[in-house]
Amino acid sequence: MAIARPIDRRLFLLLDRARNRLFKRANRKLLHSANISVSQGAALFYLSRHDGCLLSDLAEGLDLNNSAITGLATRMEKAGLIVRKACLDDGRAMRAHLTEKGRASHEAVKEALRGFNAEIESGFTPEEMNVVYRFLARIANVPLI
Repeated sequence: MAIARPIDRRLFLLLDRARNRLFKRANRKLLHSANISVSQGAALFYLSRHDGCLLSDLAEGLDLNNSAITGLATRMEKAGLIVRKACLDDGRAMRAHLTEKGRASHEAVKEALRGFNAEIESGFTPEEMNVVYRFLARIANVPLI
């Protein structure tokens, strides 16, 4: 007979493990269905609402440092998803603009993630998911120390 184990209540550990597993699964799914990484997908979502933003704004929106955003933008530009243009107000700054391929890839990512979200929500009631959403939104908005 199997021994019933109590629910693991190490919240930080569970959140970390869940995030890592979800990220890996989502990355595989997006690479397979849209040839886009999760990081590129996140940038496409941000740029779909803030097209032409400064790279520093994109970095802040994705919670990445400057070197990470430079590498991401370089990979996305090579893939034809964005173009970078010098900022007219500040010659040192760059702006990121979606290309037509970037817009089409954003739509493919949206569709893939719609299905992924449905898989994650499977087995939970709408009321339970509302608690999960409220919990995660609260954690996401907690100020950093």
